[in-house]
Amino acid sequence: MFDWVVYLPISGTEVNGFALILLGFTVGVIGGFFGVGGAFMVTPALNVFGFPMAYAIGTDMAHIAGKSIVATFKHRKFGNVDMKLALLMIIGTVIGIELGATLILWLEKIGRIGPIVRVTYMCLLFGLGLFMLYEYMTGLRRVSSQTATEKPTDAGQSKLALWMQSRQWRPIVHLKVSGFHISVWVIIGMGLVTGFLAGFLGVGGGFIRMPALMYIIGAPTKVAVGTDLFEVMVTGAYGAFSYAIKGRVELLAAMIMVIGAAVGAQLGATATLYARGTIIRLYFSLTMLAGGLSVVFKHFSESQKDIYRGALNDWARATSGLTDKVELGLWLQENKSAVKAWFATQPEPLQQALAADKMWATYSGVLMLGSACILSAVIIFWLVRGILRERAEAAAAPAAADSAPTAFSASLPAATADGNTALAATQGGLTIATRCTPTDLPAVRMGAQIAAGLKKPATLLVCREPGMSETALQDSRQVLENAGLPPHVVFATGKPGEEILRISAESRLLVIGSRPLTTLDPTWHLGDNATRIVRHMTTSTLVVRGREQVRRILLSTDLPASGPTLQMTQDIALATGASVEVLYTKPLATMYVASSTKDTHNLTEDAQRLGVPAEQLAQLESVRDGLTRGGVAQVAIKLRQGIVEEEIIKESIEGDFDIIVIREGYLRTPFGLLLGRLSTNVATRSPQASVLIVKR
Repeated sequence: MFDWVVYLPISGTEVNGFALILLGFTVGVIGGFFGVGGAFMVTPALNVFGFPMAYAIGTDMAHIAGKSIVATFKHRKFGNVDMKLALLMIIGTVIGIELGATLILWLEKIGRIGPIVRVTYMCLLFGLGLFMLYEYMTGLRRVSSQTATEKPTDAGQSKLALWMQSRQWRPIVHLKVSGFHISVWVIIGMGLVTGFLAGFLGVGGGFIRMPALMYIIGAPTKVAVGTDLFEVMVTGAYGAFSYAIKGRVELLAAMIMVIGAAVGAQLGATATLYARGTIIRLYFSLTMLAGGLSVVFKHFSESQKDIYRGALNDWARATSGLTDKVELGLWLQENKSAVKAWFATQPEPLQQALAADKMWATYSGVLMLGSACILSAVIIFWLVRGILRERAEAAAAPAAADSAPTAFSASLPAATADGNTALAATQGGLTIATRCTPTDLPAVRMGAQIAAGLKKPATLLVCREPGMSETALQDSRQVLENAGLPPHVVFATGKPGEEILRISAESRLLVIGSRPLTTLDPTWHLGDNATRIVRHMTTSTLVVRGREQVRRILLSTDLPASGPTLQMTQDIALATGASVEVLYTKPLATMYVASSTKDTHNLTEDAQRLGVPAEQLAQLESVRDGLTRGGVAQVAIKLRQGIVEEEIIKESIEGDFDIIVIREGYLRTPFGLLLGRLSTNVATRSPQASVLIVKR
């Protein structure tokens, strides 16, 4: 079953196809988690499988390019990619790769490629691994005296990074995602050095670039991971092209590895959401130490091979008539039975050297693959544990907050004579985060409308960013005054995303804006800070998409319905006078959905047609009746079937809704693990309706 032997015609090597898939999957998980290509593990492993070193380097470059595309898009979705930093690094990276690849070909020509590459590997892997382990232990001692609430989830910036950021070598660039200013020459110089090592060692440069981004540039750990993956994608593609031109890429092997890597990279990237930055650094250091030890074993193997290499090559030249070193190596790969018969006739020292060579090579391969499998299993454990913990927390919520809709209905305040409700007791008011640009005014106006209706104070949280104007600030203050709200203004002093999350933690609702792609394109999207806020929000968050008033609310609910989500929907509907449509989407166990038949506008018939059980239909009717008793004038129910995210967005467009209300959480299907948070995806993709995500 597992003896799928694949013959690779370019290098003349035979390998087990399942071993390549397993290698691709495990290194894909590791690469997605650490933001590296994983070549410091894959290249030696391919060499152990029998690939000549130059072919191992080129093939791994091609594998890296395919895998990193998947992981980069995943991290980009999480807001972990600093595009400005990555694009500037490419300038130096491309030049460095070509210089490194040229040096590799010269070393191959003189026959010194193997020892020099392995020694360089060992020095870098052990050096960086020990350094990062030391930094982790130092940081651990530093925070050991702090309380649990004070302990950071990520290491701070190193002294070297702070020194680099203080250099005034113009031009200076502001890295918005990373949160600091730095000289362009520092970025290009680091790209040149890591690019050279990428081309020389046959790696994406990630295992060097990721520590460099953290300790030299000063990027946060998860931003370093995502940004490094973007760079690995570029260096891998360029390196693969360079090596392919030189005839050193075994494309079939690379394609087989990408089969496993495409899945593993998504799992690894998603796992970073549940691991602290300090833990990522610890695991990364241990991974490099294991990789370095594996290369040591391979070096021992090569030292034994030197004992019989000369005699073997002399025999091969006499037998084959070939003189070129590359062609001679391919001939030996293709005539393994003849080589085995030759060894049987040789003196005992040569046979012992052959046995020792195979032993150390086996140790190297077992350590490399074993480490990759164990580490990928640990990373997947982090992922599964994080998802299960989130869902357990949701299930363990108080019965009044997340139980049957009837409990919600009983707890609703009755409508007053003037049509408003007695609002439930809540802590804090609204926080409206703004950059004080014209595109933020819709968020201010919508937030002011909701705050005035709720009779809650509104705080205008101003983030000092490029493009802000005093006129927009005055306009925002005037909006609050016109709504009868005291214009309370607070200025964020640190990183905008972190400050917004910290200051809004005690608010009942955080309101943030989005921006159009261009002045001519009305499509709205989330910036990097907004994406990070939605992903790590500390309170319920409303993402405004350009609309300034609330007229129609689309409440997307699962069953049993979430009490806090229903309460928030009712309060905002009463505060703004909006109508509510309750949308329940029956998910399908497939990612391909045929167009459903047209709605009959008869709830019972629609439920029968879509297979919604009578018990669930009764729960939806209880939600509708509870909102109606709470004072909401117009409440309707809509049933759909398909992919939940797609159906929510489709209904919001067809019904011209102003706000989508959805509970924070994952899609409740087998695809939820890979598709990520349903609430985050809707907030990111909704083209016109604002999205309110209710915190669990």
